[in-house]
Amino acid sequence: MIESHTPHQPPLEPMRLDGLDSSFALLDDVPETLVPALVTNPAGTLHERLHGLVAMRSSMLSGETPRELLPWPAQQVQESLHEYLNAQGLLKYCHGNEEVVDALLADMLEVLENKQLEQHRLQTVLFEQYEQAALQDLREKLAKRAKKSASRGVPVLSPEVVAELESRALATSWSQVAGAGGWLSDVWEERLVVWETLASVFSDLGMVVHLGFDLSKGFFQSHGWLDMVRLKEVLALLPQLQEVIRTLGRMKASEDNPAIEMIMESMTTTRVQKREVKTPFVPMETRGITRSDSISRMLPQEAALLGHPVLKKLWHAKRAEHALLSYAVEGIELETFAAEVTEDVEVKRAGKSRSEECGPMIICLDTSGSMAGNPETIAKALTLECLSVAAQEKRGCYVYLFGSRDEVKELELSPNEQGLDRLIGFLSMSFGGGTDAEGPLQMALERCKSEAWQDADILLVSDGEFPSSSDLASKITRRKQSHALSVHGVLIGSGGHAMEELCDPLHRFDSWLDLAP
Repeated sequence: MIESHTPHQPPLEPMRLDGLDSSFALLDDVPETLVPALVTNPAGTLHERLHGLVAMRSSMLSGETPRELLPWPAQQVQESLHEYLNAQGLLKYCHGNEEVVDALLADMLEVLENKQLEQHRLQTVLFEQYEQAALQDLREKLAKRAKKSASRGVPVLSPEVVAELESRALATSWSQVAGAGGWLSDVWEERLVVWETLASVFSDLGMVVHLGFDLSKGFFQSHGWLDMVRLKEVLALLPQLQEVIRTLGRMKASEDNPAIEMIMESMTTTRVQKREVKTPFVPMETRGITRSDSISRMLPQEAALLGHPVLKKLWHAKRAEHALLSYAVEGIELETFAAEVTEDVEVKRAGKSRSEECGPMIICLDTSGSMAGNPETIAKALTLECLSVAAQEKRGCYVYLFGSRDEVKELELSPNEQGLDRLIGFLSMSFGGGTDAEGPLQMALERCKSEAWQDADILLVSDGEFPSSSDLASKITRRKQSHALSVHGVLIGSGGHAMEELCDPLHRFDSWLDLAP
């Protein structure tokens, strides 16, 4: 009777929950939307995937790719992915925007899982090819040996060769799969177009990235966004419009003491410094043998030459040629030198008055039929620049679009998604109808009474073809006297008697006639 022998099994060690907790501590740094895709990903260990994703997410939030090789994903994938992100210019939109980064990583995880399946199939095919080639090479070698001896061997690959072939197939398969590209879906190309369009128009705004990636869903449904680039080009041809906007809402110079500003300036000074210099003239230590004419450091065999009447002459000759064998000594000497040092120093200077700053702007824009055509283009370009300046200088911007009597539309333009939606809707509309400027100007004066808008100036944009009442002119005059209100006017056309009464200053703008329709 044969008894089966069961190998001795060592007792199982109790699971250490503290080690388990530390292994998955990085899960707290992973957004919940990414956890399912990360946990079910077949490549690497969960700890490697956690470490790789957290490091990659942190780098992308800083607007750059990881500087060191991560434990996950494969090296070829990381190199291809980093090259793709840099080439597409996506990283600048990831800086500080968790919403964009998390959405980008979610799509990348999905694509990576598909690529891993493709890589696994390709790795299997490549390994079979490499294995067959290695076996064929081994058969040929065995055949040559068989001719020299009667022994015949069966071709069997060693474990080392098999491991090398597997590693080679793994690297080659990842290189081919990663090099094929296709890391992101087409929707990201659309989002890039949106962001680049916004960046070209609002290059001076810090809001482009913070608009969020969902903007692309409705951005192309309106033709208003197409007009933004064209209107920005129009503004480049009309610098006087930009100057008009920048004078709006500017408070009068106050009598307050100027604020003291701390400014860092570079200053170059010459300082006496000391440095250590190694020299043989300071005998601090012996470091070997050399040739010299020093009697105090010559070797004893050189001194022995002096006792011989003939060799004494040789000694004098060697000394004259600095060829006496001597102890080589060396020491450190402090050397004084003058060095130029550039430093940043704080300098106090008088800056602007604390209350000298720009207030908000209120725009009354004529959308009547007489403004259709090139005046409409100028008006829209003016509104676009108003939003740009308001966002750059953190100023409020409110627009009254007016046509016929009681036909007034209000828009509060702000550097956010809602404000941009309102702007796009305005750029998409066509002008038409009559002209009644008194209603929106009355509404603008009422808005100036609120605390948030009391320092605002009013900009009236029209072709001047509207009537005005003495009551409105009186209200504007009283507001000017009480709050230093300025009502700027941009006259697009040849008319303008009413605007001359209401606006000071009045900017006559007739160069729009030279613009192509």
